[in-house]
Amino acid sequence: MIYILALISVALGSIGQFLLKLASGELKVGGGLWQLALSFINFKMIVAITCFVTSMILWVFVLRKLELSIAYPMVSLGYVFVMLLSFYFLQEQIYLTKLLGTALIVVGVIVLNIK
Repeated sequence: MIYILALISVALGSIGQFLLKLASGELKVGGGLWQLALSFINFKMIVAITCFVTSMILWVFVLRKLELSIAYPMVSLGYVFVMLLSFYFLQEQIYLTKLLGTALIVVGVIVLNIK
């Protein structure tokens, strides 16, 4: 159960990053500091922040049950989620080197969690 909670936390963090990328394209940078601050108040930014906060809260519960040296490498699974979100929704390319690097991350997380 705790591993599922960890995956949900990491997935929410990845979704937050994806939404932050989308929201960054809507920022207005030419109107001064106040205009920039107001442009942060949009649906995508609010949902991204909500994902980050929820992810953090779930992560606290994960850290209560798992050793930090076991839990923290799971955060790197966010690379996998972000790569998939970027491929499907932003049409970013997946190169062989990116795929191999991501596979190494997944294998590393698995190896670290073998007892």
